[in-house]
Amino acid sequence: MKLILAEKPSVAKTIASFLGAKTKHDGYFEGNNYIVTYAVGHLVSLYDVKDYDKAYAGSWKSENFPFIPDKFRFKVDSSKTKQFNIVKSLIHRDDVDEIINATDNDREGELIAFLIFLTAKNKKPIKRILVNEWTPEDIKRGLSNLKTDEQMRNLQAAGYTRLVTDWLIGINFTSMTTLKYGNGKLLNIGRVILPTVKLVYDRDMEISNFIPKTYFEIEGNFKCDNGNYKGKYIKGKESKFDSIDDANKVIESITSDKGVIKEKKVSNSKEYAPKLFSLTSLQGYITSKHANFTSDKVLKVCQSLYEGKGKGGFITYPRTDSIYLEESLAGKAAQTLEKLKVGLPYENKIKFAKTKRVFDSSKVDSHSAIIPTYIVPNKLTSDEEIVYNAIKDRFIANFMPPAEYENTEIHTYVNDHKFLTKGKVLKVKGFLEVYNKEEKDDLLPFVNKDDIVDVVKMDILTKQTTPPKSYTEDTLLKAMKNCGKNVSDDDTAVLSGYSIGTSATRAEVLKKIAEVGYVHKKGKSYYITDLGKNLVEIFPLKDLLDVDYTGKLEKSLSDIQRGEFTRSQYLTNIMSFIVNGVETIKNDANKNISTEVYSYNPKTKRYSKGTFSSDGSKQESLGVCPICKNDVIECSKGYICTNYKECKFGIWNTDKFLLTLKKKPNKTMVKSILKNGFAKVKGLTSKSGNKFDAILKYTKKDNGYFSWDMEFEKKEDSK
Repeated sequence: MKLILAEKPSVAKTIASFLGAKTKHDGYFEGNNYIVTYAVGHLVSLYDVKDYDKAYAGSWKSENFPFIPDKFRFKVDSSKTKQFNIVKSLIHRDDVDEIINATDNDREGELIAFLIFLTAKNKKPIKRILVNEWTPEDIKRGLSNLKTDEQMRNLQAAGYTRLVTDWLIGINFTSMTTLKYGNGKLLNIGRVILPTVKLVYDRDMEISNFIPKTYFEIEGNFKCDNGNYKGKYIKGKESKFDSIDDANKVIESITSDKGVIKEKKVSNSKEYAPKLFSLTSLQGYITSKHANFTSDKVLKVCQSLYEGKGKGGFITYPRTDSIYLEESLAGKAAQTLEKLKVGLPYENKIKFAKTKRVFDSSKVDSHSAIIPTYIVPNKLTSDEEIVYNAIKDRFIANFMPPAEYENTEIHTYVNDHKFLTKGKVLKVKGFLEVYNKEEKDDLLPFVNKDDIVDVVKMDILTKQTTPPKSYTEDTLLKAMKNCGKNVSDDDTAVLSGYSIGTSATRAEVLKKIAEVGYVHKKGKSYYITDLGKNLVEIFPLKDLLDVDYTGKLEKSLSDIQRGEFTRSQYLTNIMSFIVNGVETIKNDANKNISTEVYSYNPKTKRYSKGTFSSDGSKQESLGVCPICKNDVIECSKGYICTNYKECKFGIWNTDKFLLTLKKKPNKTMVKSILKNGFAKVKGLTSKSGNKFDAILKYTKKDNGYFSWDMEFEKKEDSK
């Protein structure tokens, strides 16, 4: 009799159904010389500190740390004792002569099984089935090519080392940091948590310290026989002017009312479908399009689709960082494509091809990209449907022709000044048909080289540089994957294993840093909280904040998995780091964490010192108050002086003047007003609905109140 251990009940049901183990018992299936049972995630976990010594059961004491046990011990999760005992009894059944580990093919799956077998004191031979999808075909292939337990030792070692490392860092540094700096608040410290918080902190500091720079461009308006068009003044490769005077000098030098088309370039270009999904890119894609999804939710839905409904999984293994498929999967991919394309309106345009854009084993690390299986689901929940269709459409799109464009470039010369005009027209939809996407053509009127055109007018456009954007779930996940480095998806094989966390853990980390109050998510964007900012600035172990240090730790875990680094080497280094780190914290100056910001109290209807507001407003100085010279900060209701109680200076989101212009104040506007006394504001709306730009001033009047003035930028007539 062979005993198979699956990770989840749904997978066990699929395996049992295929193998003919049809008799259902409490916690397992049996039949046809197979027993199929299951874990429910982690059945076994590490001891808590208090389990080692009762002295740790009360309040934390600094003299009890660092804590590193001589031997790590494990216990059965109290809520899962029943299922563990079922699995244990099956392991020790007299008629069971072989055990097959069928947990997920990753570090965590291997660890789940390893700890069960260890705690159950298994002595029987263990084999490993490795599959990329839970389909009858893959199960059959996996059972015919079982690995020995010895072949899985490196993966077990990597999983065990990760577990112990995170436990040691969490226990020691969370305790010591809370005792030293907590000011009565629990401060969660983790190997992956801190560098992620640091990423958000750094981005917020970039934004808050950003000073917008005004620049100018010249836009020429031209008329030809077939219509009007615009062109941007360009000299060499540059189109920007630092001062309006320089731009005016160019316009003043333009004396002719005629221009000539000296060059017309027409070229064709192709756009291929975006690459297949990794988990990170799928999470980014879904969360950017659907407000009700978080990266954690995407992973949970993926796991459900992967496990299926007891009759086989609908997608391949989801916890992958790859956007390519192993070349050996070409046959399976072709089989899946043939099933999925039937009945589609563009079916005849879908052609299977084994191209390097899709199949490239050299760029696959451990697991291939996520694609559908040949098992097509009949009934899905609305959330499952969104995720499944995204995966399916991306897969199909990669076997569609590219979209084809005609690109037109016109060079118009006026008094030897060059004006550049670009147009783009979609000629062949190609893969865009999958998404039913309508591309907006940038049509230009037809002109020929040497045509003479009329100069209608010359405009000076006032523009400003913009700060970097706040992290979204999409961009933060990518930053974690690439350790904050600007690396394209195609190049990430170079960083193999070098990351903050893994595809399996990043979503949970984002959830965690929000739950503990280090970051706040407002809309789609992440912001550092006052608590997170304080922690980053006072925490003395800069290595734990360093994305490169964390990336190296993760890389070493991957090296253990490959057999290129040993568990003992890794843990020796970690234990040394913990001992030294704890001493550093103990010897550090006393610095209590501060969570005070000015926020609106709905009860008192005043702004005062309090906890971080629920909407993500930050105590960040935007400039100097024009009344009392204190800092002006953002709050939930707008922008106020930190001394608001006394001076009453504020610019409110509900400002009636701005609302009539269908505009709300923003940080860029407030910074400019505080620094320059005015702000150039674009996209204001008149009563008639027309858009316009203007200069707004916010000044104190004779009655003692602040109000708005509006001016329009003077423009010289074009000659």
